[in-house]
Amino acid sequence: MQQQIFNPADYPIVMAIDFGTTFSGCAYAYAQDDQEIIDITSWPRQIIQYPKTPTINLYKKNDPEHNLMAWGWRAKLEMLKPTAKHHTLLQQYKLYLDENMHHSPLDVDITVLDAISDYLSAFHDYVAGEVMRGFAKNFQREHIRYCLTVPAMWSDKAKNVMRQAAIKAKIIKETDHPDRLMLISEPEAAALYCERKCDQFNLGHGDRFMICDAGGGTVDLIVFEIAETNGGRRLSEVTKGHGASCGSVFLDRNMRLLLERKFGHSAANFPATIIPNLVDTFADVIKPQFDGLEEQFLQLPANKCFDELENPEAIGIDDGYMVLSALELKEHVFEPVVKDVLSLIQHQLSQAKHCSAIFLVGGFGSSNYLYSRVKSQFKHQVELISTPPRAEMAVVRGAVTAGLNPRVVTARIARRSYGISSDQPFEKGKDPIAKRKFEVNGVWCIDRFTPFVRKGQKLNVDECISREFSFTKFTNDIQEEYNIALYACDADGEPPRYTTDVGVTKLADIPIPSPHAPSAPLGSMVTLIKLMNFYFILFCSLNDKPNG
Repeated sequence: MQQQIFNPADYPIVMAIDFGTTFSGCAYAYAQDDQEIIDITSWPRQIIQYPKTPTINLYKKNDPEHNLMAWGWRAKLEMLKPTAKHHTLLQQYKLYLDENMHHSPLDVDITVLDAISDYLSAFHDYVAGEVMRGFAKNFQREHIRYCLTVPAMWSDKAKNVMRQAAIKAKIIKETDHPDRLMLISEPEAAALYCERKCDQFNLGHGDRFMICDAGGGTVDLIVFEIAETNGGRRLSEVTKGHGASCGSVFLDRNMRLLLERKFGHSAANFPATIIPNLVDTFADVIKPQFDGLEEQFLQLPANKCFDELENPEAIGIDDGYMVLSALELKEHVFEPVVKDVLSLIQHQLSQAKHCSAIFLVGGFGSSNYLYSRVKSQFKHQVELISTPPRAEMAVVRGAVTAGLNPRVVTARIARRSYGISSDQPFEKGKDPIAKRKFEVNGVWCIDRFTPFVRKGQKLNVDECISREFSFTKFTNDIQEEYNIALYACDADGEPPRYTTDVGVTKLADIPIPSPHAPSAPLGSMVTLIKLMNFYFILFCSLNDKPNG
């Protein structure tokens, strides 16, 4: 199968899309002027001054077609109207791609892929229109290439859902070269943003820094090492990036539980929108600036349900506000989540051995309380702990940088073991009889996992891994192709022995033409060296139909 040639010059505009659990953002640049990255900061029906828009979808109930009615801020406003009862709001559905979490079905009878593609379609229509307006008639949408950010902790399956969602949303076409849409891990994108600021932080050759990308749903971490080269500053991964679903939405969930506990049985008689609106007020007003020291005042909406409470003073209600002590917010809302983040940071530090800086980025990374807790716990281990300027835009701006110069990161740590299925000599007493196969040239064991890359292995970008294999001719069909089955495994330690072992996932069949000469007799063998380039896999852009 012939490999399609990718020419970056065909796509002079680089656009990054940071599809987040709670908010999504976009930035872009003109490739010939890579020093200027432009943020999309104005969004339809924007309610608060924030450079992102909510990741929420609005659908009409009882619509058999499940057409998207509104998205972003507009969807949020629609749910404040009396007609809200006729609509269904989908939010935080990005979390459904975390295969380690248990999820109930979506409130709308669609798949997560559908929900994501619905949102991305509307989102992209808007941002592409903004970009084209800025460039007047000089360019068309066909001139844009994309960087779409994904959590480092996601599986290849989850990443592939994002690629398919982008195709379904008509951001790219299925026939486009895979490189037109680059998937980049969120902490790596943030690292590229922080790399541009290394000079002001006095970080240089040999220094290591950690990115803690704390967003709405996930917290991802990776440690990078800086190398000063003749070609400029380069980064290489030191640790295998990891993370967990412990972002700021879990603060909101804890806040909801706290409110329900405070209101007690009275909450059952509240209008359906009261507690969700209070949680939104907490998220917009209290959560970003809470420092763990001062009590907070949650403004209550004007509603007679509060007048009907038996003892409002006992739960801190006074003159239209609910008073929340710093202690109860820490204990019930912040600490259960922050402790998980601190544990993730400690795990990365133990792997990295030494680290000069920790950069907290993302919306949750901008939290005053998270910063103070990280500073308090790790100040004796790490000299610099910082929230860089515009931390909430670090991922999307860094993704633009990655699209402009994808070779800044020179080495990555494999998140999984990758290998192919092959026949290996049968080992009596070790291999099961069910996998034994007799051939004219010996006794073989089928379904053996032959590793190309081991989990945790450090690989240079574009590094080719070679293995030698023999192919036996079984037919005189000159059109014969061999399918090489590519597999992956998440398990730590030694790679699995068989591709049928628990935890091994098939990624793709890679076809190769028959290596045998037409005149070669049946049963003859040809030895080939297979080269596998792991750039796509390591850079999170694995397509569901690789070209080899």
